[in-house]
Amino acid sequence: MIVTRLPALLLVAASLVLGACASDDDKLAPSNPFRDEVPKRLQRLQADEVYRLARRSLDAADYDGAIGQYRAILLRFPFSEYATQAQLELIYANYKSYSPDSALADADRFLREHPRHPQIEYVYYLRGLIHYSRANARGDLLPWSDSHTYDPTYARRAFDAFAQLIQRYPDSKYAPDARQRMILLRDRLAQHDLEIVRYYLKRKAYVGASRRAEEMLERYQGTSVIPETLTLLETAYRKLELTELADATAALATANYGESIPASDTPATDEQSEESPKRLRLPPIIDRWFKKDDDEEPASGEEPAKTRGGARQSTDT
Repeated sequence: MIVTRLPALLLVAASLVLGACASDDDKLAPSNPFRDEVPKRLQRLQADEVYRLARRSLDAADYDGAIGQYRAILLRFPFSEYATQAQLELIYANYKSYSPDSALADADRFLREHPRHPQIEYVYYLRGLIHYSRANARGDLLPWSDSHTYDPTYARRAFDAFAQLIQRYPDSKYAPDARQRMILLRDRLAQHDLEIVRYYLKRKAYVGASRRAEEMLERYQGTSVIPETLTLLETAYRKLELTELADATAALATANYGESIPASDTPATDEQSEESPKRLRLPPIIDRWFKKDDDEEPASGEEPAKTRGGARQSTDT
């Protein structure tokens, strides 16, 4: 009986194997990940028609649709007059669709391939905006944000990108906005460094605090953090028992901001307080500040700190 059923079992197994093979053949082949797929509807259109569709999508804030249509132009019509414009607008579409990596890659490619394009300054400006949006992704550039809780890398990159635009094209129509953004970025970077100085003082790392504060006086002149930086620098000097430098820092704050900084531990003697700040032996950064006061007079009605900060800002930007 077992022998008579064996052929039937073999037939059933063969039919199952053939059915499985047939079902595998019916499956669609996976798409090639290394090949750009262009919809057939776009393949039938000419370059100008595809560009009009892409521009219409961009104006309607359909950035994903515009990106696909711009890439179709670059794939099908790489040597047409619309390809260069598609490259340019693709940067903006990626920026608005929150794809900063793609936008930066497209911007760098455009700068390499079209260094003399009439809109090249716009590409430099977009690079700055892309880094700026990353720096402000969580509202870190807002006035009420805690400056010490974020990574300032993108803020520094944004500042450098805007500075590159202004250095190359100082008369560009994008330069005024870039300068305003650089002022904000510079102030936020200064606040971040100021938080580091506070941390060093809290950890009683007075040498590190004094060095960082001196660097801030050199790098961030004219920003809103300079008065507190002088306060912390004086505190660090007094903790290190560098009374002469602490007194010089207090005199510097009084000369620039019209208010004295309270001494932390060691009050200055009458002889020291009557001594002119110019006669003190100062570290290089503070000595240069006093020399500026000797060489140039502030404009009438203008505070010395603002005059000095404006001059520094013009050189930085």
